[in-house]
Amino acid sequence: MVDEQGWLEVGARVAEARKARGYSQDHLASELGVDRTAITKIEAGRRQVNSLELVRLSEVLERPLQWFVSLPPHAVISRRAAVAGRRSDQRSDLAVEDIARDVAVLADVRVLTPHSARGSLSAIRPRDGADRRAEEAASEARSLLGADPAQPLHDLADLVERVGLFPYSLPLGEEAADGAYVEVDGIGVALVNGEIDPGRRRSTLAHELGHHLFGDAYSVDWGTDTDAIEAAIDAFAIDLLLPRAGITPRWHELRERHEARPSAITISAEYRVSWTAALRQLRKFELVSTDEYKALDSRSPTRADYLECNLRVTEELRPPYVPTGVSAAAIRAYRTHRLSAERVVEILRDEIEIDDLPIRDEIPLEALRGELH
Repeated sequence: MVDEQGWLEVGARVAEARKARGYSQDHLASELGVDRTAITKIEAGRRQVNSLELVRLSEVLERPLQWFVSLPPHAVISRRAAVAGRRSDQRSDLAVEDIARDVAVLADVRVLTPHSARGSLSAIRPRDGADRRAEEAASEARSLLGADPAQPLHDLADLVERVGLFPYSLPLGEEAADGAYVEVDGIGVALVNGEIDPGRRRSTLAHELGHHLFGDAYSVDWGTDTDAIEAAIDAFAIDLLLPRAGITPRWHELRERHEARPSAITISAEYRVSWTAALRQLRKFELVSTDEYKALDSRSPTRADYLECNLRVTEELRPPYVPTGVSAAAIRAYRTHRLSAERVVEILRDEIEIDDLPIRDEIPLEALRGELH
């Protein structure tokens, strides 16, 4: 039975979900077929909700039933305290909570485990030599990923799983944060806003990888609205995606045959980064002059510009994206009788239907005997 404090918590969750959906109390009341005062009392914890009403709230507010009656994972509570006062939004917070719950469940049934790479790099501090340290850290990170020190990092979402970071890409809206990071039972989880452009999605994931490898358990990242440490991790991210050892020789090779603009377009396409990121790195390495940088920056390339250069823009992290390691772990948990079919489909965000799940393993006779005694 839910006590008085429990109904207060349920009411708070209803209010949180309603605001995240952008609904007024009047609108929610209309959807539920009740008076607005009923919503006011529910959110204040002064009116109990029966099972049918709770099901309807779950449908209208697009929240799992369990979400209304259970506390967030400890990692989410700790994260909210750690980032308190920083710019955030409810839609992103709810998404972080959802994926943290999924990962916590998979960790609890022991199909996901922490990776030793988390926190293995020394943090970059905002002091003299930070730029050099960012390049060194990016090189170390490439080694941890098993990647070439100079070549583009394609399929970044798959690569970061090698070091225990599980990346999600979800449509959060243009006003939401670019990304967030949270550590769940020692496992790194990254959230990328799938509605930002493809180059920014990759840069955001590279940034969250920085939080993971530097052992920073919680983050909320809002593009350029960052403090000094966040700026240092931004430097790490761009050096990871656009290493000096790769783009310097490639730039000279391209410039022997092309003007600066098509050469820069080629760099941004081959390394799958935004135009802004490509230009900043070219300027940082003094491959273009200040005047060349300003001229290039004055006009962003269109899709037609890429096609004219015989290039296509490849989109990674197209939403909704669930980490392959999470998908595999969830299906393994189902096959070995550790999670229900409904919970697995929920974790996979409806990528498959229940009928698509594999045949479960046979339960050993000894286990059945143990349950009978």
